[in-house]
Amino acid sequence: MASNKSTKAIAVLVAIIITMMTTASLALLTNNNGAWAISSSSSNITTNTQSWTDPEQNLKIQFTYQPQKPVIDQPTELKFTVQNLNTGQYLKNLVANVLVTDNASGQYRNYKFDNIVVPNGQFSVHYLFPDVGLYEVVTRISAKDIAALAPFKVVVPMQPIPP
Repeated sequence: MASNKSTKAIAVLVAIIITMMTTASLALLTNNNGAWAISSSSSNITTNTQSWTDPEQNLKIQFTYQPQKPVIDQPTELKFTVQNLNTGQYLKNLVANVLVTDNASGQYRNYKFDNIVVPNGQFSVHYLFPDVGLYEVVTRISAKDIAALAPFKVVVPMQPIPP
């Protein structure tokens, strides 16, 4: 029974992600100013810092990654900060999950980081991007009175040909 519930939960999460990716693709096609705007999130390609806000929960999640131009099969640090939208103070005692997903090879791939303890509102994970393409990084932040899903984008550019 437990595995059946787990399978259903994963299927629902994948459906949500596919919907968000479709929405993101449409936003990218219609936005000519060099920035993505997806629901209440925004990002700027030139700085690679992206923000997602939820005024109802008084929550702001910022995302950035290093290096700014990820290299295939080299570690990229995916960094997150979770703050009170009004005061800017970091939220404490959170649990985070991160899902990295893509469709670079025509087949959806997912990698999950589960149950990350976030005592001070800041956390990071390291990921090796396997291919060139557009990746979706979705974080789920939860606490006693908070539950939020925030989507972000990472573009892995074409790699230079070695000499």
